Amino acid sequence: MRIKAVLRDTEILQMESGSKERVLAAAKKNIDRVVNLPSLLKVMGLDFDGRPVMLEALKNSKIHVWLMNDAQQHLILMSEKNEIENQGYQWQ
Repeated sequence: MRIKAVLRDTEILQMESGSKERVLAAAKKNIDRVVNLPSLLKVMGLDFDGRPVMLEALKNSKIHVWLMNDAQQHLILMSEKNEIENQGYQWQ
């Protein structure tokens, strides 16, 4: 599986680290892309233990979270679709 780099921009990086707005902006920027979970969390301003903060921020959105593991990498796919083509399990 080809892993894409996490997309970010200066506007997202200027938002408060770990804020709901920054988490949602980073999620929407990377929608329907398989990316490295720790890298995405870093762009969101969170560390690996900050996963619950990410889920709390996404809880009331229409974004579904899918987790995958490939070559011992923690991967994530966020989508507004209920089903995906990749092998993974739905987290939210």
